[in-house]
Amino acid sequence: MTSVEGWRGRLAEQLFGDVIEARVQQAVKVVDDRWWTQVGAAAAPADRAWTDRVDDLRDALDAWRVNPLARRIVQLTTDYVVGDGMGVVATASPDLTEFVRAFWSHRLNRLDLRLASLCDELTRAGELFPVLFPNPASGLSYLRLIPAAQVRAVDTDPDDYERELGYWQVRPGDLEGRYWKGLDHPDLRPDEPIMLHYTVNKPIGATRGEGDLGPILVWLRSYRDWLEGRVRVNKLKSIFLWDVTVPDQAIAHTRQKYSVPPRDGSIIVHGESEKWSAVQPHIQADAAEADGKALRQMIAAGAAAPPHFLADAESATQATAREANEPTYRHYLQRQKTFLWLLGDLLAVAALRAQALGRLPGPTVQSAADLGLRWTTTDLNRDDNLTLARSAALMVSALGQMVERGWATDAEAANLAFKFAGELVDPAEIEARLRARDR
Repeated sequence: MTSVEGWRGRLAEQLFGDVIEARVQQAVKVVDDRWWTQVGAAAAPADRAWTDRVDDLRDALDAWRVNPLARRIVQLTTDYVVGDGMGVVATASPDLTEFVRAFWSHRLNRLDLRLASLCDELTRAGELFPVLFPNPASGLSYLRLIPAAQVRAVDTDPDDYERELGYWQVRPGDLEGRYWKGLDHPDLRPDEPIMLHYTVNKPIGATRGEGDLGPILVWLRSYRDWLEGRVRVNKLKSIFLWDVTVPDQAIAHTRQKYSVPPRDGSIIVHGESEKWSAVQPHIQADAAEADGKALRQMIAAGAAAPPHFLADAESATQATAREANEPTYRHYLQRQKTFLWLLGDLLAVAALRAQALGRLPGPTVQSAADLGLRWTTTDLNRDDNLTLARSAALMVSALGQMVERGWATDAEAANLAFKFAGELVDPAEIEARLRARDR
């Protein structure tokens, strides 16, 4: 800086320092407000601000880490949705069969081992943000996951909020963040990574999902506080101290003699001049079982699980528990269907990217239906299998008699049998099988 610039700067500071400072502060505020508006902006009418959402996501993760009930609620969903594991085979073509097998089992993907953590995150956060990194040489993609709390905004088509073009990720120490292109981004190249987005509990008019723990976080905290209070009260109620009365001249000697309190079960021998009495605090703590039960029921209702699923076995008998389980199994079945669709779409996108790179021959893949996926999953309620098998045997026998008497055709009987068994089979597919049998 020259002497002239230094002189002008000092003069401006002395004469107009307050005005300059005010304008600088105003400029900083404008920039800051624009940045936070961009950060917290909602992409759809029913979306919440990111600043509110990120607090809930962190609270849900903290609750899962330290609250046993929150951990169990998430584990229950995973135990029923994933069960013993899932298997998949693509039947559309041999090339697609081999590609799905390679993608599923590759050591950088390890989908067999990721299933539980994927379901846990979907339950906690209500959404998943997987990223596929393509390998241009082989066409295979490698899977990585971005925490939902780091995705601050979803970039959508201005005329269609359900068409997601990209995603803004906030990274520690990087205010600018990173922009990930989505599958529908107009400038997406075949060799660059893409981010996908899957949600549950998403209201109409929103782009982001909601975690299962969200509605019950306040009740989980209340139950924790209530339980800690009861433990503290019970501990205080069991505390006592000894009040020893001795003549004045023996106080110093007795204080030194009993500087270490006697242990439980010890025997104390003293004369008539020394009197012992136990003093306990008088804490009027009424029975609070009803409060704890009410809190547990609220948590169970929000978790879509009966209380006996959450270590409250006294709340139901065996008969009532069996009836209470049915709505919960239906909830887990719907989540399992969503999870299977999610995995199927992930496989379809990976295959689509491989074909865009020219590394996967065979029929063109646009969706999971083009892969011809066959899934192997765990039954939600194995106790019903025997009952269902017996009922199905009786049903098939009755339908066979209907066909023999001409009351129904083979196709109608088969359609009724599959509908009774709870399996969704296309009637046209049944008729095609019957025609192939009769040839």
